Amino acid sequence: MSMNSKSINVNQSVKRNRSGGGRPFHSRLELFVEFIREQRQQRRTWQEIAARLRTEKDCVITSQGLHQFYRRYLKRKARPHWEDAAEIAQPATAQPPSDKPMSATDPAANKATNQYRFNTNI
Repeated sequence: MSMNSKSINVNQSVKRNRSGGGRPFHSRLELFVEFIREQRQQRRTWQEIAARLRTEKDCVITSQGLHQFYRRYLKRKARPHWEDAAEIAQPATAQPPSDKPMSATDPAANKATNQYRFNTNI
């Protein structure tokens, strides 16, 4: 049997073109962050919180998944996000001009330089 490109590629899956965009992922636990925080402040264990989420909030999650989510949530909250930082940033204000004139604006200081840069014989 001869080996050609068709027989080699028959069993390979077709690659899909990925396009950007789409909805960003959000955990279903983001809705219950305040509830989880309150439970942890009341010294509840991760198992107890997972059981309460299951019974009271109808959100099935393991205690390990709950712990990983909350730990990751706190870590990400500590780092500023670039979109959040843009909202907090204040616009830059111009500094008042100093009393000392700059040498570039003094025509006597730059007479020789200006003579060659600009055609003043018009």
